[in-house]
Amino acid sequence: MNKVIINGEDFHTMQEFHKYIKRKLDLPDYYGENLNALWDCLTGFTQFPLLLVWENFDMSKAHIGEDAEKILQLFKEVQGELEGDFIFEEK
Repeated sequence: MNKVIINGEDFHTMQEFHKYIKRKLDLPDYYGENLNALWDCLTGFTQFPLLLVWENFDMSKAHIGEDAEKILQLFKEVQGELEGDFIFEEK
């Protein structure tokens, strides 16, 4: 199982988050850097199985506010959709 760690201290804006997640997950150049594009890439492009761990979530929330909650919800929905192929943990 591939393991990817997202560190909430490593980005401070949504633009930085999208560039960060693109690099961490090796998303394609055409990644649209929005939540719809993230869903599309996570459900159709990513190598599975994948364990995605978001460390320092509270720091992310402090930096990007409610957008952090939207991303968190998206990750949880992807986990439900892909049952066992995508596992998400928040720390």
